[in-house]
Amino acid sequence: MVSGIKPSFSDNGGSYSNSRLSMVDFIFRLLAIVATLTAAVVMGTNKQTVILPEVGPWPAKYQYTSAFVFFVAANALACGYTVLSLIFSLIVKPASSTLPAFFLSVTDLVMLILVTAGSSAAAAIGWLGRKGNYHSNWGKICNTYGRFCDRGSVAVFASFFGVIIFMKLTVMGNYTLYKRTSCNR
Repeated sequence: MVSGIKPSFSDNGGSYSNSRLSMVDFIFRLLAIVATLTAAVVMGTNKQTVILPEVGPWPAKYQYTSAFVFFVAANALACGYTVLSLIFSLIVKPASSTLPAFFLSVTDLVMLILVTAGSSAAAAIGWLGRKGNYHSNWGKICNTYGRFCDRGSVAVFASFFGVIIFMKLTVMGNYTLYKRTSCNR
């Protein structure tokens, strides 16, 4: 450390205090668990079978589309990570120490990227299922598999809510690091 420069993380009431940051972090992590778990479970149990004329029963399952499989895996992984990070943040208190705050900030960012990728992939396939792409001669299927598409939409919505929560966690983690390492002037 350079002499005469002291790291600053004041609790002066004008900025977030450690306890407020810890409480908000706890709430956001709980919300992220709920969002990613909901997304993974709803999509992971999503299936519908319809009777098509001249074909018979024709199932639609999330496993039939690699984007939906990635979506479930990304949300399940993010949910598991968030449970572990919640326990870690309760034990270690990252708002009062730089290294744990840095670790959580980086891993929250990785989860943000992962869940964003999974949500975007599933949303693209869901949009294709709802609207079709007549330039590629792909018809819409949601008029036939309505319940399957509706459940998929709920899962994607929950996952994008998780993306927003991970964004907030990442910003909070970076704010904590900034306040920890900024200098009094």
